[in-house]
Amino acid sequence: MRLTERLLRAVLRLAPGSFRDRYADEFLDTHRARVDRAASRGPLAAVLLSVREVAGGAWAIARLRAGLPQEVRLATRSLWRRPGYAATAIAVLALGIGANTAIFSAVNAFIFRPLPFADAGRLTMLYETNPEFGWTVGLAAPANLLDWREQVGAFADIAAYTEFVNRVTYVKDGEPVLFGASAVSGNFFSVLGARAALGRTFTWEETWQGNDAVMVLSHDLWVTQFGADPSIVGRTLQFGTRGFEVVGVMPPGFRFPTNQTQLWHTWGWAPESRQAVWFRRAHWVRPIARLAPGVTPAEADAQFQAVVRRLQADYPETNRVMGAGLMPLRDFLIRDVKRPLMILLGAVGLLLLLACANVANLTLVRAAERSQEMALRHALGAGRLRIARQILTESLVVSVVGGVVGLGLGWAGVRAMTRLTSLGIEGATSIALDARVVVFTFLAAAASGMVFGLGPALRSTGDNLHGALTEAGRGGSQTKRSLRTAGTLVAVEVALALLLAVGAGLMLRSFWLIRRVDPGFRREGVLAVQFTIPTARYQDRDNVLAFYHRLAEALEGRPEIERVGTVGRLPLTGTSWSSQFQAAGWPPERVGFEILHRRADRGYFEALDIPLIRGRLFEPGDRAGGPLVVVINETFAREHFPGEDPIGQRIAYDRVATESSNWYEIIGIVGDQHQVSPAQAARAEVFENRNQDWDRSNWVVIRTRVEPASVLPIVRNVLREIDPLIPIAQARPLRDVWRASMVREEFILTLLTVFGGVALLLAAVGVYGVAAQAARQRTREIGIRVALGAAGPDVIGLMLRRSLVMVGLGLAAGLTASLAAARALGAVLYGVAPNDPATLAAVVGLLATVAGLACYLPARRATGLDPVRSLRD
Repeated sequence: MRLTERLLRAVLRLAPGSFRDRYADEFLDTHRARVDRAASRGPLAAVLLSVREVAGGAWAIARLRAGLPQEVRLATRSLWRRPGYAATAIAVLALGIGANTAIFSAVNAFIFRPLPFADAGRLTMLYETNPEFGWTVGLAAPANLLDWREQVGAFADIAAYTEFVNRVTYVKDGEPVLFGASAVSGNFFSVLGARAALGRTFTWEETWQGNDAVMVLSHDLWVTQFGADPSIVGRTLQFGTRGFEVVGVMPPGFRFPTNQTQLWHTWGWAPESRQAVWFRRAHWVRPIARLAPGVTPAEADAQFQAVVRRLQADYPETNRVMGAGLMPLRDFLIRDVKRPLMILLGAVGLLLLLACANVANLTLVRAAERSQEMALRHALGAGRLRIARQILTESLVVSVVGGVVGLGLGWAGVRAMTRLTSLGIEGATSIALDARVVVFTFLAAAASGMVFGLGPALRSTGDNLHGALTEAGRGGSQTKRSLRTAGTLVAVEVALALLLAVGAGLMLRSFWLIRRVDPGFRREGVLAVQFTIPTARYQDRDNVLAFYHRLAEALEGRPEIERVGTVGRLPLTGTSWSSQFQAAGWPPERVGFEILHRRADRGYFEALDIPLIRGRLFEPGDRAGGPLVVVINETFAREHFPGEDPIGQRIAYDRVATESSNWYEIIGIVGDQHQVSPAQAARAEVFENRNQDWDRSNWVVIRTRVEPASVLPIVRNVLREIDPLIPIAQARPLRDVWRASMVREEFILTLLTVFGGVALLLAAVGVYGVAAQAARQRTREIGIRVALGAAGPDVIGLMLRRSLVMVGLGLAAGLTASLAAARALGAVLYGVAPNDPATLAAVVGLLATVAGLACYLPARRATGLDPVRSLRD
C-alpha cells in the first residue's frame, strides 16, 4: 500500500497550508489503520479501500480549494441581509417545486413505481374486441379463456378475475358484517407470482365445482376481523348457507384486483358448462397472462392471433367477429388516467418554468443593484469566475431552501389530492412520497437554481465591471441591459401564465356545461341504500321478493318518506350487462346490437321522477309466471325502431330469435338516464321487471321529504324489525352519486384552476417588479420632465409604453402557444372546443387586465415624485 500512501501525500500537498500542517499526519495514520484492518479480510478489500480513500481525499481537497463552504457562508450571509428578496424567491420557487412534487407523486405511483408482482414486466392483459358491439378492450368469455390457456404455448399460464366486487355476509358476534370478495381462477396468485404470508394460495383444480369451497383472506381483514389469529388457516367460515375453508392469508398491502377486495374465492365452474353456448357468449372475466421464458410480446401476440382466428372459424355463432388483443399489465391499468396525468404534469412543468423566470427576474434586478459591489470585488482582486460562482451559489442556496419548503408543500398537496379523488393503480399502488419523489424534488430544485441563476451569473462576468464604479446609480448601460433582459423574461412569464390560464378556463367552461346536463333523474332528496340478501334464510325468488316488498311497505308508511323503489344498478355508476336482440317479425339479418340491461320496479321510476314518455310502467299484475314485460328508454326506441311504434313489440335477447326464445313485450318508453357520466350520452337500455327477473343484490331508492341522510336511521330501524341479520351494504344520497360521476373532470379542473391562479399571481408579481424597477431607474428623468411641466397622464403614458409592449408580446406568444397546446385537452373537454373563442377572449382579457394593473401602479406612483428631490438624488 505504499503507492496509495504516496498518492495521498501528493493529494495533501494540494491542500491549503493551514489544513496540511494541522491534519496531514493524523489523516495518514488513520488511513494506515483502515488499510491494515481491510487487509485482514483480503487483499481485494484493501485495494478497494485505498481507491476510495484517494478519491475521497481528492474530492475533499477540491472542495477546500474551490472554497465551497466559504461560498455557501457568504451566500447565506448575503441573502440574510436581503430578507425580502430571499423570502420572495424562496416562496415563488417553493410553489413551483411543491406543485411538481405533488403531481410527480401521482405520476410515480402510476408509471414508475414497480407493481407488487414478481417479474411484473412479463405480465400481460388479454382482452376481446368486437366491431359490432363497439368493444375495444372488452371482457372475455370463460370458454374462450380456457381455449387460449390450452392452445397458446407462448403464455406460461393464463388466469382470470372479475372486475366487480361481490358482497358476502359473515355473522360475527350475532351481527352481520359485509366483506368485499373477488372471484378468481385457481391459478390467479401463481400467475401474478404472489405468495401467501400464511398458509397457501389456490390451485387450478379449485377453479372447478366440487373443489371451490376455499378462501384466501387479505392481511387487513385477517388483522381487523380475526385478531391476526394464525390458526385461521384450516378453519371453516360460514358465509350464508355455505362454509369456506380458509387456506391462506396474503401479505400486507396486497389487494389486487381492487382496493375493496378483502378476500378471494374461486368461481367453482361446472365442467359441463364449458360446452354450453352461454359460456362462450357471456363475457365477464378479465384474463391476465404471464409470458413464457424467452418469449417476446410480439411472438406471443402472433400465436395468440392464430388461436383467435381458429376460434372464429370453430364457433361462428359466438365468435364470428370476436377479436382479441394483449397489452402490458401497467399500460392496461393506467389506460384511463394516463392522458389526464400527462396534462397535469405538463401544466406543473410550465408553472415551474414560470417560477424560475420570476426568480430570474428578481435575481437580475438584484444583480443590477449590486453591480457596484461586484465591481469593487473585482477591483480588489476577485476574478470574474469567482464573482459568477458567488452569484450562482446564492441561487443554489435559494433553490435548496425552496426545494425543502416545496417538499413540504408537495406533501400537503398529495394529501389534498387524495381527498379529491383516490389516486394510484386500483388494487396495486397508491400515491405516496417515496425516495424517488424526494430525489425528483431536489433534482428539480437544483435544476431550477441553475436555470434562474445562470443568466445573472454569466451577465456578471460579461459586464463592464470597471464602468459600474463610475455609473453611480445613474441608470447606466448595465441597468438598461438588465431591464431589457427582465422585460424579455416578463414576456415569457405572461406567455406561460396565459397557457395555464387558458387550460383552466377551458376546463372551467367544460365542467360548467357538464353540470348543466340533465342526468334524467331526480338528484335531490333521494337516498339510495344497497342490500345483498343471503341465501341462508332466503333460498328462492319468492322469499327474496317478499323481503323487498315488506321493506318498501314499511318505509313508505313513515311521514319522512314519499316513495320507495328498487333497481339493480344506480344510474351514473356504470353498466351491468349487455346483449344483442331481435324483434318478432324482423328478418334474420336485422339485429339490434349492444343494448344495456337493468332490473327495476315501478317505484324506481316514480321515486326518481323519471318521465313516462309513452305506454305504461310495471303493474302489480306483471308477476312471475305471466307474460314477460319490459320498459325501454328513448334512445332504444329512436335507434332500433326509427319511424315505428315499439309499444307492443316483442323482443328476444338472441342474434337469431326463434319461438323457443324468451320473448319480452315492450309496454312503455321512459326518459333516458345517463349510465356512466353526464358527459357520456345515454345508450339504448331495457328495463326488466324486478318481479320477473330478480336478483339478491339491489338498491332501494327512497325519495324523502327531509334531508336524505337523516332517513338512514329510519331504514336501520325498519330493517331491524324485518330481519336484523341483513346488513346495509352501502348508503349514498343520489346527489353524491351525481357528483362522483364527474370526479375526474372536477379533479383536473381543481388542479388546473389552482395552477392558473398561481400563474396569474406570479405573472403579476413579475410585471410589477420590472415596472417598479424601471420607474426607480428613471427617477432623475421623471424629475426633469415634471420640472419642465410634464403632466401626470404624460408621465404615466411614458412609463406604461414599454411595460405594455412586453406584456403585449407575451400575450401574443402565449395565445399562439395556447391554440396549439389546448388540443391536448380535447379528450377531457365536454361541449367546448379547444380553441373556443369566448374562453380565449375571457382569459386574455383577464390576464391583460391583471398585467395592465401591475404596470399602472408603479407608473401612477412615479407621478407623485417631488422633482426637486429627484434632481438632488
